[in-house]
Amino acid sequence: MKKYTLLSLLALLLCMAGCKKGADYGDAIYVTGTLSSKNIRFLVDGQSSVGLTVSSTTKAETDITVKMKPAPELLDEFNASTGRNCQLPPNGSYSLDGSEVVIKAGKAISTQLEVQADSKELQEGISYCVPVSITSVEGGGLNVLETSRTAYLMLTKVIKIKAANLARSGCFDIPGFGGDNSPVKALGQMTLEMKVLPVSFSGISSLCGCEENFLFRFGDGAGNPANKLQLSKGSIGTAAHPDQKDHYESWVDKEFETGHWLHFAAVYDGRYLHLYLNGEQIHFVETNNGGTINLSMAYDGHSWDDTFAIGRSVGHQRFFDGYISECRVWNVARTPAELQDGVCYVDPTSKGLVAYWRFDGETQEDGSVLDMTGHGYNAVPYGTIKWVDNQKCPF
Repeated sequence: MKKYTLLSLLALLLCMAGCKKGADYGDAIYVTGTLSSKNIRFLVDGQSSVGLTVSSTTKAETDITVKMKPAPELLDEFNASTGRNCQLPPNGSYSLDGSEVVIKAGKAISTQLEVQADSKELQEGISYCVPVSITSVEGGGLNVLETSRTAYLMLTKVIKIKAANLARSGCFDIPGFGGDNSPVKALGQMTLEMKVLPVSFSGISSLCGCEENFLFRFGDGAGNPANKLQLSKGSIGTAAHPDQKDHYESWVDKEFETGHWLHFAAVYDGRYLHLYLNGEQIHFVETNNGGTINLSMAYDGHSWDDTFAIGRSVGHQRFFDGYISECRVWNVARTPAELQDGVCYVDPTSKGLVAYWRFDGETQEDGSVLDMTGHGYNAVPYGTIKWVDNQKCPF
């Protein structure tokens, strides 16, 4: 037994030695900012620019010249590996002000390579990406760190939008979600998205969903901070009546500030429930038995005759004090990449999109906000709604 143990240990040591010999543990050159993520956010608002630099893991002993250029041939591989659907920007919509940067002797960061872009040439709702790669290094005797050879510039057109100011005096009801034939009565998968800007926090501020069934809100009126996000409740199961389901009462361990746009999303894949802020996961729940989510009915304080609503709960109470610009309901589980790419807009014909409300101030003859999918689940206003202009997205 000891013989086999010693042989196994020797084999492990030889393997480790071989791995170390084959790996590059020396100093190297890399595109600045790509060690943790290869993606570099580039918000294009009018004529905009961003500077790319190259870094060294040690100070340069002599000047190092690093050549760089766009690498559009890498985009398909990038999309496949990340689940995105990025496009190259149109010809003429962006430019680089050169093809090389220099790390001066005694420095560890290079001069800048400026990338310029014009939002006039970019379309709303399309995710653009420009891969920019290191092609050669002259001087210094350093290799390129392969995992950080390329930066993926994620170009997003900044748009100006309108939003609905609810101001604790208005909300929207979705009567089309009620009834036995509701498209959201038994969702085996679901994504619920909303983009909001809180103005104040007090008591309970309901964002969207169904009271006692699946509701996003701030605060609970029972001593917990009014600026903490709560899922109250996530009711998941196979029975038609909520009392026969598993309930997942969840708090996000974060206190939010006023005056900032926030994109929240709940994603249920049939077993796991994920909560996201601006495309980054902030909470996670593993369900007991899986099952379906019912968004077709809510508790109004007396019975289950209420329905899905935006900006209120328990009948017409617990209003939200703030702005809302987007709300969407899907019957599929969206990926983090899809959430990030769709913060400001999604194609209304997207697969799995059940309803899509864009609160841009344009209403139907009856005052309702159009369901952009064409499915007819218009948002009916209640109380006083004010419309605010010139809200930028992304935030």
